[in-house]
Amino acid sequence: MMLPKLLDSSQISEDSKDRIKLLNSKITSPMGAYTANSKGHMYVRESIANFIQKRDGPAVECDWNNIYMCNGASEGVRTAFKLLIRDQKDGIMVPIP
Repeated sequence: MMLPKLLDSSQISEDSKDRIKLLNSKITSPMGAYTANSKGHMYVRESIANFIQKRDGPAVECDWNNIYMCNGASEGVRTAFKLLIRDQKDGIMVPIP
């Protein structure tokens, strides 16, 4: 998506080209640009929710509005901890894997 000229080359698969075209049709802001929604692009979050629903079955209800995309697990954990810790008197115990 960041290098559109690849769509006219043989360097990427037809499946990848189809997925890029689909994403380009669903995402209105340019890739890498601010989306006006810090949770991430709506279409991508909807796709993630649909995947989780299909994978886990009807016992799990997955709402795309409850999905928050981030730049990796470490950033997600850091954000969650910031939400949980009020001040220097709070702490979180994390087991060593």
